Amino acid sequence: MTIDHFVLYGDSEYQAAFPDIIRLENGELVVAFREARARPGNGRGGDPGERLTHNHLDPDSRISLVRSTDDGATWDSSSHVVIDSSDGSQDINMPAISQLSSGEVVVTNHRWFVNQTGQQASVLGTDRWVRPPHDSDPFPFDLAVSDKLYFTRSADMGWTWGQPEPVCISALAYSTHVGKTGFVELPDGSLLAPFDGWTASDAGLMGPDRSMGSRFFVARSNDGGRTWGQPTTGAQDIDGRVDFWEPSMIRLPDGKLISMLRTSGADGYFYQAFSTDDGWTWEGIQRTPIWGQPAQLLRLRSGRILCSYGYRREPFGVRAVLSEDDGETWDMDNEIVIRGDGLHRDLGYAASVQLNDDRILTVYYFHTEDGVRHIGGSVYSEDYR
Repeated sequence: MTIDHFVLYGDSEYQAAFPDIIRLENGELVVAFREARARPGNGRGGDPGERLTHNHLDPDSRISLVRSTDDGATWDSSSHVVIDSSDGSQDINMPAISQLSSGEVVVTNHRWFVNQTGQQASVLGTDRWVRPPHDSDPFPFDLAVSDKLYFTRSADMGWTWGQPEPVCISALAYSTHVGKTGFVELPDGSLLAPFDGWTASDAGLMGPDRSMGSRFFVARSNDGGRTWGQPTTGAQDIDGRVDFWEPSMIRLPDGKLISMLRTSGADGYFYQAFSTDDGWTWEGIQRTPIWGQPAQLLRLRSGRILCSYGYRREPFGVRAVLSEDDGETWDMDNEIVIRGDGLHRDLGYAASVQLNDDRILTVYYFHTEDGVRHIGGSVYSEDYR
């Protein structure tokens, strides 16, 4: 069996990263991703000779989309659409894309205010997560302050987009990422959205840098995501040893919800949890044998569940693993090495979709020796080893 790799989208002036992929109801495949200007390298990813670097915080960033009309065989660069662009003061980051039963396509992303060096920090406050600059940050700034989550909507299959709408979810003092799988729509039409973040009451559990205590939340909407009720907590370590980030969530045919959670403070292993009451309560939280950052879950036509993820230690790359029993166990003896030729750890954010011929397309961000990050794709069988 073989695996085929290709460049799905690349631009020498922009770094592309953090892709998400879905199949639209018209059969087309669309990938949403984040772009930022290519800037001189500084060894951010552990490569001191890197010519260009990908900036994880940059005020000149945007969320974009490209599409395939032939089941992923080709990707038309002329289909490139900017969904959400910065005004020069904010970093635009981490998109997740969903299509609702109404046909509306929604992209969710979060923003940071990026305070450029020498400017007055006017957005500071006790209810914001403040990130100081790191030595590895190529763009000069004094600090970055978390803003909100934003939804942007399209009524024409992603060709045109409305204005980004800030999302208000009660009790969330900090909201940084929506999950890797976007929304889960329940049979009654209500939406579930997995998030990570903090509540105002968590402040006493965190250090002054807001570095610990991140929860996995599930928020619920009954009006297409325009308003949201009180979120429920899916996982939290009240001792502050493990943070839960970037949840991926899917719903199985029997109604069971499974979520896979990126962690810090757990040696890089994913945790998972499940719900049997449409996300109101969560149980079975446990550490998995899967190591990576972050995960995306996909139920295949065979009934197996695919978990795809970046692999940010040597050999750097992208991997996936299957479950035969609805996520109860994972076949680590047959872990699928999709890519093992990465130059350093700044890669990944894998997301997958099943093609019409039952093969799997996994997309991710990757880079070549020139340092330019692009959106890569790999096509393989679920029995590839």
